[in-house]
Amino acid sequence: MLDYGVFALSAFMAQILTNLDNLAALLALVLVTGPRRSVFGFLVAQFIVIGAAFLLALGVGDVIPHWAGYLGIVPLSLGLVGVVRQFRSAPSEAEPTVQAGGSTIVISMLFVSLSMDTFAVLGPLFADSAPGFRLAGLFGASAAAIGLAIVALLGSKVPFITGGLARKLERLVPYVMICAGLYILSNSWTDAI
Repeated sequence: MLDYGVFALSAFMAQILTNLDNLAALLALVLVTGPRRSVFGFLVAQFIVIGAAFLLALGVGDVIPHWAGYLGIVPLSLGLVGVVRQFRSAPSEAEPTVQAGGSTIVISMLFVSLSMDTFAVLGPLFADSAPGFRLAGLFGASAAAIGLAIVALLGSKVPFITGGLARKLERLVPYVMICAGLYILSNSWTDAI
């Protein structure tokens, strides 16, 4: 039982750490478009990404069960690219914007496009896990998405969250992806036994 809890916590932390940029965008959108539309669009997008990662895991497990662990190359590569980008250039990326009248579908699609790093971590993590662990990970990632939505609702009233703190924490994302990739790759050897 403890193993499932630890795996759920791992998926929870992966969801949180790969969505810090989404949290900053969500906080800005809450201020511009209002809390209902923004938070609902965010949650729809997160459940689409989590569901897609879960479905990928089910498909990969059936098609190439002994090779699923090698999907860890995806988050590892993306994490290494992210680290290289951090050291090569100053962060000058513009914040994504949505007009004040943006619909929930537009907001959801914005967050789906911003969540490819989450998909790149959760997909291989779920694919390289046993079915019971996948469900625990699904629960952990879903709880994290709901927690982020609650933080956005509360944090929209606190201005320091939208500033430098989110930017500093966002620098951890490539390292989380590298760790997830290494874990998935190293765990694939134990699955073969």
